[in-house]
Amino acid sequence: MKRSIILLSILAFVLGGCFSAKVAGLGNSDVDRMQTKYPGLTLDQLKQGQSLFESNCATCHPLKEPKAYTEEAWAQLVPGMSKKVNDNASNTLSESDQDLILKYVITMKTKP
Repeated sequence: MKRSIILLSILAFVLGGCFSAKVAGLGNSDVDRMQTKYPGLTLDQLKQGQSLFESNCATCHPLKEPKAYTEEAWAQLVPGMSKKVNDNASNTLSESDQDLILKYVITMKTKP
C-alpha cells in the first residue's frame, strides 16, 4: 500500500511537470514566428488550439509531439482524428476547432 502511494505521488509530480512545461512553452515569440504563415494569428488562438489538442486527443491515446509528423501529415491526421472524436464523444470538434488544433501543432512543430 505504501509503495502504491509513493508511486502515485511520483507519477503525479512527473505528469504535473510535463503539463506545466507545455503551458509555459507557448508565447508571443511563437505568434511572431508564424505571422507570415498565419496572418492575424493570436496567442489566444494558439492557447485554444493547445487546449483542444490536449483535451480531445488525449482521450484516446497519448499526445503526440508536434515534431513527430510533417505539416502535411498533421493536415491529414487532424481531420481524421477529429472525426473519431466526433463519432465517439459527447462533444464535437468543429472545422474551426480543427483549424486551431492544426495551427497549434504546426506552430509547435516549427519551434526552434
